[in-house]
Amino acid sequence: MGGTLAIEVEIRKEKVSALRRVATRVESLLEELKQVEQSLAGTRGPERARWVARHKELRAEADKQRWYLIVQREAMGLYHHDDVYELYRLPAPVE
Repeated sequence: MGGTLAIEVEIRKEKVSALRRVATRVESLLEELKQVEQSLAGTRGPERARWVARHKELRAEADKQRWYLIVQREAMGLYHHDDVYELYRLPAPVE
């Protein structure tokens, strides 16, 4: 029985570690999105188009990583995700 418990503890540790990695990735992407939004201010033409494209790319990746976070939470038995959507709110798309 002790071996089974040790394995369960290791599995839980790995789930927490995976959850932490994904959350850190989402946070990093959201911070980068803020920086891109600041760079967008006052830009026009091709430069603006590049920043808009970068924003779209980062936003899509942040959304995907946030979904991975939800999957990790569900693997841990957490099924209510309103707090995830509130804490890791995606910025509106830019044009």
